Amino acid sequence: MLQNKKIIAFDLDGTLAVSKRPITEEMAHLVEDLAKNKIVVIISGGTFKQFNTQFLPVFSKDGFSSSFVKNLILLPTSGSQRYEYDLEKKEWVLTDMEPFKDEIKEKAKKILKEIIESGLYDIPKNPVGEYIEDRLTQLSISALGQEAPIEQKKLWDPDQKKRQKIKVILERELPETSIIIGGTTTIDILTKGFTKAVGLLRLLDKLGLKKEDMLFVGDAIFPGGNDYSAYEVGMDTVQVTGPEETARHIKGWIS
Repeated sequence: MLQNKKIIAFDLDGTLAVSKRPITEEMAHLVEDLAKNKIVVIISGGTFKQFNTQFLPVFSKDGFSSSFVKNLILLPTSGSQRYEYDLEKKEWVLTDMEPFKDEIKEKAKKILKEIIESGLYDIPKNPVGEYIEDRLTQLSISALGQEAPIEQKKLWDPDQKKRQKIKVILERELPETSIIIGGTTTIDILTKGFTKAVGLLRLLDKLGLKKEDMLFVGDAIFPGGNDYSAYEVGMDTVQVTGPEETARHIKGWIS
């Protein structure tokens, strides 16, 4: 399967890295080796700031090699933003984005605040960090706060039942948006119809490639998971349980 693929795309959180934690040096070396012969795309529901804390530092401490970054594309906020490395400026540059209308964003913020204050959805009153994060092309609500410890987040809604109830309300009140459950406590709100699959398909169109040219690897390729859209549009996908399984796959591909 892999020899026919020009792009290998990875989800970040839960696939290349343990949630909210930096990728390991071993994973960094594997990604670099893979990028010698393939375009590597990293997509996440988080912002570019998340890439700057979770993904890029392990590479940049020794300086980016031009052969690596020319084959690396970053897609924050489910692919509604795209960053590519400018070799002349020696920095990551925003090269594309999907607009999110301000009036819809303000309406969404109001509804989210009402949900939080209602006391109906087991959202605690003492968040660690802000509940709502404006990610420019996406709004994200984290029920325990954006900075809550991952150990606490994992316990809050492991079966997604709490967030599914909130999702129903949001879909009813915000029909002009797409509502996606992600991570452990997060719900993302994007422009109507936008998913990770849309972000990946936009990239393929820009590169003049087809979905058959891409393999997508993610930990949430199941109904309701925020990686499932890639499977739904007919991309070849590999579901993993975490970074260790991802590493085993990459080792097999580059051997």
